[in-house]
Order: sequence, then C-alpha cells, then structure tokens
Amino acid sequence: MSYCQMLHSGKNNAAERPALSMAWAVLALALVLLWQFLTVHYNRAGNWTALFLSGQVSAVPPDLAPETYRFPGHGFDGQMYRSVAHDLFMRRGYVKYVDRPAQRYHRILVPALAYLLVAGHQPWIDASYIAVIGIFVLLGAYWLSRWAVVAGRHPAWGLAFLLVPATLISVDRMTVDVALAAFTVAFALYWRTGAWTKLFVVLVLACLARESGVFLAGGCCLVELFNRRLVRAVIWASTVLPAFVWYLFIRRVLPEKTHFGVPTWVARRLGPGIFHRIHQPPHYPLSPLLNTIARWGDVISLMAILLASLLVILILRARPLDPVAITGALFVVLVFVLTNANYWTDVNGYARVFSPLLLLAALGCVASEGGVPWWAGLVPVILVDLRLSMEFTADARGVVRGLLR
Repeated sequence: MSYCQMLHSGKNNAAERPALSMAWAVLALALVLLWQFLTVHYNRAGNWTALFLSGQVSAVPPDLAPETYRFPGHGFDGQMYRSVAHDLFMRRGYVKYVDRPAQRYHRILVPALAYLLVAGHQPWIDASYIAVIGIFVLLGAYWLSRWAVVAGRHPAWGLAFLLVPATLISVDRMTVDVALAAFTVAFALYWRTGAWTKLFVVLVLACLARESGVFLAGGCCLVELFNRRLVRAVIWASTVLPAFVWYLFIRRVLPEKTHFGVPTWVARRLGPGIFHRIHQPPHYPLSPLLNTIARWGDVISLMAILLASLLVILILRARPLDPVAITGALFVVLVFVLTNANYWTDVNGYARVFSPLLLLAALGCVASEGGVPWWAGLVPVILVDLRLSMEFTADARGVVRGLLR
C-alpha cells in the first residue's frame, strides 16, 4: 500500500470512529426507549406521565392533574422538575406545587430544554421532557464511547453509560442527574483531547444542570492554578458565571429560608453521616428475608461509595495535576462533609448525586491510572447497581408477565 493510500485509509478510519460511537449510542438509547415503552405499556396502562412518579400525597397543578398517573405516597423528584418545565417563567402559578422551588429552579437546564424544544407548547412538554432525558442518554453513551476509543478501548464501552446509577434513575424517574453524568464524561473526554471550546460549553451547561456541576469547573481551575496559568484559570472560572447569575435571579424571585446564610436544604445535610448509615441501615416494610437483603444491599452500596472515594484518592496520588482526578477528589470531600445520615437513606438519592464520583473513579481506572487494575473502577458502580436493581424488580416482573401472556 502506498503512502497516499495509507493516509487516505487513516482518514477514513478517523471518520468512521465517531460514526461507530454514535451507532453504539443509538443502541443505548434504543434499549432505554424499549424499557420505558414496556414498563409504561404493561405496568402503567400506557400513561407516560407515570415516568415522572407523581405521588398521591403531593399536590399536582390542576391543569396537569387529569392526565397525571399517580402513585401512593409522596412520589419522587421528577414530578417537581416536570412542574418547572411547564412553568419555566413562573407565570402559571405552578411554583406553589414545587417543594423547595429555589433548589428545583436552580437545576434549570433539563426543564428549560424540555420547554424550549417545543417552544413552550404545554401539551407537548411532558413528551419533550422525556425526549430530553433520552438525548442525554444518547450523548452520555456517545461521549463515553469516544473516550473509550481515545483511551485505547472498544467503542462498545459506550453502552456502559446505561449502568451509571444516575442514568438508571433518571430514565425511570425523570430526574435531571443524567445530564450531569453525561457532562462528566464529556469533561473527561474534552480535557484529554484538548477540545477547549467544547469543554468550555460543557462546563457552562454542567453548572446549570446541577449545583455540583461547579466541581467540574473547579477541577479545571485548580489544575491551572497549580501550574500558575492564571489567565486559563480565570477562563475556566468564568464558566460558572451563567449559573451564578441565574442563582442570584432565583434568589430574588424565590426567596428561601437560610441557616446562618446557608440555604436550609444544604444545612440539613451537614455532617459525616455515611458511616452512621452503614452502621444502622434503614428498615423496610418487607418480609424478614427481603428486609435483610435490602438492608445488606444498602450497606454494600454505601461501602461502594467509599471504595470509589479510595480509588479516586489513589488516582489523584498518581496524577496530582489531572483535573479529572482533582474533580473526583472534590466529590470525595462532598461525601464526608455535606451529608447527614438521613441523606444516605435512599439509594435513589445518593446514588444519582454521586454518580460523577463513580464515573470519575471508573474512567481513571479503565485508563490505567492510579496503579490499580482497570476493572477495579467498575466494582463500585456494579455494587450500587445491585442494590438499585431491587427498585426495578416489581416493574420487571410486570413486563415479563405482560410479555408471557
């Protein structure tokens, strides 16, 4: 083969790799949509609003109530973000149906995209919201596949994005955390490849997706400061400004209670509570056997968070000036500082919040950083997923029964 032919072949291979990664990402999205269709069809009488997990105890805006599928109890966070998406500009009076409205409106990216995607047409916003969650699954799988190729792994690794707890929970309960999980992968990819403009956009959007997105920008800033590149540190710090301005606006429009200047929803989480919850896992209204299994599952999943923290520390020791490792360390600090025992009670809560930690630990290990086996980073994710799988058991049974009829 001539040099020109080799060069042409290399260009073709480079062009095919993104397409191959997109193919794996489309497969990931197809699997998600298939699961959603099956569980809605066989378990929720075909009512797609069931994905928002609205509770009978929680109030629903009257305009949305007739079509809303309701569950016993309080429901879950997705119902709140649904109300935000329907009342993005806070003119329809839906704010009073949102618990902790300032906190919910802080995480504006997913609801805003759902609203803007259909130009605010109310009957289509629910479908648009579900589509936005699917888009972030697609992006997360694509970015993970591209990262795998850059790291010398097979592009099929993109399917592993479906195992991230934030992905599973967001797909099942319409929470916004899948967006930050996807941006975490993009952050690792674009820093590694030096795609600075794309990284800048990712950091801006990550901060608007969830407050902890600031850690991604923080990791970039710290590594630049350690290297005495002040101008670049300022550039990365500027990615936080849109979120900061938005938070100030929300604080004026939706005043919230504070405790010594700290919002009460943050203050309630102060204290190193993970060890207390490991020692005393919650009890469940289940049979003795299932209660024991669930409680041990809780202990194992909490230990998995600590294992991920240890792996991140090892990666940081090996690569002290890597922003990915530094960002992981910031999440480790969050594990030990910003939560109390009650925060660690529900796996659907802490597992999605600390999915970036699990991702960063896994990415560092798979890339052979930190002197630990590549598979070690997957262990925390798998252990958390084992406990999380219990939350899907009833729906999975319903789907299997429906298919076997």
